[in-house]
Amino acid sequence: MAIKKKYLAYLEDTRKHHIEIEKVVKSSMKKAIATSYRKSVAVTFVEGNKIVKVSPKGRRAVVGSIKNHRRKVKVGAKTRLSKK
Repeated sequence: MAIKKKYLAYLEDTRKHHIEIEKVVKSSMKKAIATSYRKSVAVTFVEGNKIVKVSPKGRRAVVGSIKNHRRKVKVGAKTRLSKK
């Protein structure tokens, strides 16, 4: 019996596999942050609508902010996608 491979597109489109993606992202993020701190490199991320920079010693600084430019779409609205 052949083993079915799960491609990223399949995992993203299938709701029941979202937990698998979350686990991989969380563990990868923790490893990347720990590696950055070991190399004395600050980590920058978005928290709400603020850009925050955290130094390896734990000092937090707000670097900037982001405006919310989300599109508002009515329920049931249809959109066409096209290549440009």
